[in-house]
Amino acid sequence: MDDLAHKRLETETLVIGYAMSRLDHGYLRARNLSTWQEAYDEAATKLSVPQLSLKNLRDEFDPVHPNGRKGWHLRPMRPSRLRIINEMTDISDEALVEFIDRILSRDEDAVEEAIDALAVVTRRPANVAERLLTGRRAEEYFLANSQAIVQVERELIVDLRQSAVGFDFGVKNKQTQAIEVKGVKGMSGGIQFTDWEWSQAKYRRSDYWLVVIGNLAGNPIPLVIQDPYKGLDAKCSYQTSVAATWRTNVSVRSTE
Repeated sequence: MDDLAHKRLETETLVIGYAMSRLDHGYLRARNLSTWQEAYDEAATKLSVPQLSLKNLRDEFDPVHPNGRKGWHLRPMRPSRLRIINEMTDISDEALVEFIDRILSRDEDAVEEAIDALAVVTRRPANVAERLLTGRRAEEYFLANSQAIVQVERELIVDLRQSAVGFDFGVKNKQTQAIEVKGVKGMSGGIQFTDWEWSQAKYRRSDYWLVVIGNLAGNPIPLVIQDPYKGLDAKCSYQTSVAATWRTNVSVRSTE
């Protein structure tokens, strides 16, 4: 195997590990599998890589995903892992599942361009992993203290983090209520909204609550901002990253 082929395989394996961590049991459902062992067996066979490598990679990505596992949270992430997180974070779950299907079916033509873009590090990876890890800690703190922070009992909080609705949590019996949680390590710091999150804040206005958990490196301090679209001065920025597109063919020729 030449160097390019080896690099592509390594990158494909990283993407599989990332997907296992991010999708969690959704990965198993998407692949029609019952256990993680079956998932490791399938991917190892398709890619001709050791099963243990896939489990280890899943565990490496776990600290930034709310899947109930801590993973290798005490070890700094390598640049190749940061690269995958940086580029794949804004890809939808549906598109990620499709990407995995193409990788494991060895459809090289479909994935080659994206894999090559992920394999070649042309710039310093953005610190997305640190941001996601800080966000996860903030979310866990919010869930443990929701009554004190927003006067909503934990049992009434609806976890929507995996639903791509533009906010993290809802409230039972309050369909319009949206709660987005962000975290900063110190007493102050920058936070980021995705375009979809900011659009939801604009649409929902006073029903969109931003909960910022500050001082996460010490004793956490919560701040609740109702209608952040009005209360915050946010600036839009643009970046180049791996994007998913969905293509199909249509015909307007008469069927007569």
